[in-house]
Amino acid sequence: MIKDLFVIEWKRSLRSSLWQRNVFLNIILGIFILYFVFVFLLLGLFIDRVIGEALEIEGVDVIKAFGSWLLYYLVVDLLFRFLIQKMPEMSAKPFLLLPISRKKLSSVVLLQTMLSFLNLFPLIIVIPFFINVYSSFPGVSAFPWLLSVIAMLVAVNLKTFLLKRWLVERTWLVAVAFGVLILLGIGDYFKVVPVRDLSSFIFALPIDYPAISILFILVPVLLFYYNVIEMSSRLTLEGTTKKADKGISTEKFEGLRKYGKIGELILLEISLIFRNKRTKTVLYLIPLFLLYGFFFYPNPMYKESYGWLTFVGVFISGGFMMSYGQFLVAWEGSYFDAILTKNINFEEYFKAKYLILAIPTVISFILTTPYVLMGKHLLLINLATFIYNLGVSIYIYLFLAAYNTKKVELSQGHMMNYQGVGAKHFLIIIPVMGLPILVVAPFSFFGMHVTGLVIIAVLGILGILFRPFILRKIAAFFIERKYALAEGFRQAS
Repeated sequence: MIKDLFVIEWKRSLRSSLWQRNVFLNIILGIFILYFVFVFLLLGLFIDRVIGEALEIEGVDVIKAFGSWLLYYLVVDLLFRFLIQKMPEMSAKPFLLLPISRKKLSSVVLLQTMLSFLNLFPLIIVIPFFINVYSSFPGVSAFPWLLSVIAMLVAVNLKTFLLKRWLVERTWLVAVAFGVLILLGIGDYFKVVPVRDLSSFIFALPIDYPAISILFILVPVLLFYYNVIEMSSRLTLEGTTKKADKGISTEKFEGLRKYGKIGELILLEISLIFRNKRTKTVLYLIPLFLLYGFFFYPNPMYKESYGWLTFVGVFISGGFMMSYGQFLVAWEGSYFDAILTKNINFEEYFKAKYLILAIPTVISFILTTPYVLMGKHLLLINLATFIYNLGVSIYIYLFLAAYNTKKVELSQGHMMNYQGVGAKHFLIIIPVMGLPILVVAPFSFFGMHVTGLVIIAVLGILGILFRPFILRKIAAFFIERKYALAEGFRQAS
């Protein structure tokens, strides 16, 4: 029976609609996966040499230095899984009517999650690294260390499911947990909390005391059985049936009505965002966009690379715009015909769309001003790219909304979901991200960093000043395209 369940899951994965919708997207996804496999493999093959040469260490010290970054990796892995990993309960639902105990079914479904690509990718780094440094391990500590690391990777996979359940039942606990992780990262950067020293100490224990690896292995084992208990208690037809999503109350935004038609249109857009699964997922991505700078700004490699730092700045303040703006009209694709029957002034319609994208961009910029603590030049970069987003990027999304004829299924999740995505969604990155880099990079090459940033800021200011004129042109173009959009939304699936 267990074998049959694994075979069924394998066939279900191969027959997934993800692989049947769009050949172009399948090719892009395949290239994307192969690229990361190649990058991770290279990292695993050479990371011991990189660490040894950078820190001028060798032998077991290289292994301990590698371990000092593992806690960071596990936290990032946890955050990434939290966003994209699906709960296993729904995979078990079709089998509830069969004569299989709920605990056995829960165990099999959880074991199936171990075969995820997310679990295989870190092994592409860890295994080659382990082979390269095997001779440096003292005594019999090699395999205990490897088992300890793999055990922690498995534990993150299982911990993700618990966090997702707690998000529904104990939201405050998840918020506190992620808040603590963020504070620890900031504390480690300013050398207040020695997170890397703690990580090095934890993953050095199996080297110094091989028998302690048993405790590491116990962590995923206990998490597995706890997940089985939690999952089997919820694994009923009533418990797994999709309940109506009541959404988040938008009563606090009712004051927008006093701003007339534009206020009402903004209120409707806010209701759409909060009451649908796919749009709400975009909101969950905002913290990752805001923290994106922590991956690059502290890195000495990018300190003088103003072209790359400009890319990061555009991404930080324009993250919501990028995720939500690419489907600006497509979100309403399922009822677009009804919109056309209403007496809507499309100039006001696009003014509302502009504000929906602009307000989160302003908030994002304000929340990321603490990056100035890492360097005053970062505030200048973030300010210039923020103005560029408000005055240039935002119009690109508004204009290209008239070309997106694939409606979006609002009830589906956002992460790793390519429904409604076309080639144009990849091409839009070129003008949005490429233009500021092309402007700043040449000036940066000649040491004129500020000049390049001033130019993209001026472009943004001009866009803001001519906003009424540009929005009128976009609305007029949209009116020309509205029937083509309606036809596309009717046919899209």
